[in-house]
Amino acid sequence: MKKWRALFEKSKHFLLVTLLMLITFCYAMFQGGFVSWFVFFTVSPFLLYAFIFLLVREEIVGVERKIEPSHVVSGQSVKVTISIERKTRFPFAYMMMEELVNSEPLVQAKVQGTSNIKFVGFGKKFNWNYTLESLPRGEHQYLGVSIVFSDFFGWAKKRTVIEKEQIVLVYPRVREMAYAALQTKFDMGTMMSPYSVVKDTSMAVGLREYVPGDRFSWIHWKSFAKTQTLQSKEFEDRQSQEILLVMHAGTSPLFEEKVELAASMLQTIVRGRGDISFVSSGANTKVFPLVQSEKQLDQVMHHLAAIKPIGNAEFQLRYQQSFKQIASLLLVTNDVSDELLHSLANMAKYCICFVVAEQPPKLPEIAKRYKQIQIVHVDPTDYYHLFTEVMKP
Repeated sequence: MKKWRALFEKSKHFLLVTLLMLITFCYAMFQGGFVSWFVFFTVSPFLLYAFIFLLVREEIVGVERKIEPSHVVSGQSVKVTISIERKTRFPFAYMMMEELVNSEPLVQAKVQGTSNIKFVGFGKKFNWNYTLESLPRGEHQYLGVSIVFSDFFGWAKKRTVIEKEQIVLVYPRVREMAYAALQTKFDMGTMMSPYSVVKDTSMAVGLREYVPGDRFSWIHWKSFAKTQTLQSKEFEDRQSQEILLVMHAGTSPLFEEKVELAASMLQTIVRGRGDISFVSSGANTKVFPLVQSEKQLDQVMHHLAAIKPIGNAEFQLRYQQSFKQIASLLLVTNDVSDELLHSLANMAKYCICFVVAEQPPKLPEIAKRYKQIQIVHVDPTDYYHLFTEVMKP
């Protein structure tokens, strides 16, 4: 049955043209008179053209799709130019072009620009320009172009599909933020510092007098055996701002705003020369151990452009080995639960939980027990001073 249907689809235009030629000729023969033959000779050129149209094989040499700008941000308009070149110069009346896409946002996007109906004539090259308004964040895929050639009255048509896959990556919108170095606590005392002082204990660079508070492992026992004086190993101090930024990829009404906040924080910290790692937590946890250069930042932005919300995604970072050396943990989420607070308390000594919500969230009673966890409400429309307000001494 399918074979017969496919055969009919291919031959229906040929049968229609042939039938029209027979009908007009029979009408002129049997009716006679000037009017009948006038109708026949008037329609015959168009029928003859349609008949030759069906016999000519049309071949598309190349299809090129140009998208401007190359770096697209959420909410931005995109200009698309399709250039098509054919092999023959047979004078087709007109053609219609249609984009084949595998993305619902591209289907629903508002298209502005020139019509997709082009008069071909004898030309071998022609372009189609259109504009996509307000593209949403995501990874949008073009599959190809469908081209339909037609005669003057639509009696004969040819459809050609050219595969031309191309991905349009729409990055999350990044907002400017005032940067302030993250403040963390030392291992001892309550003194606040804009840096976490980390000592590289793999190699000692000298000896110094023992100071109360030095760790037991720092004492140089060989010199103590000789001089009977306590001396501590001197290590090279390294100032660090090692931060772990985690985005919970669970489904929420403000998921896009959550992605935008994570992208804005990443760009602000990296360009402020901070040491940061990034994790998107969900069913498939994605880890970026250290983000310092623009190339590494672009890799994370590529991930944030393609990420999709995951329904009922649990916060799972407990078994990640990369998180043991972090100084501070920043979590971007839409909700705070008892399970989330338990996980954060067992994971980091210092954590700031940024809750993206239109109204301040109602905190669970258990939140009062965890003094090392700071919960901050983030207005999705304005967070320029987020760092300066939260991280000031």
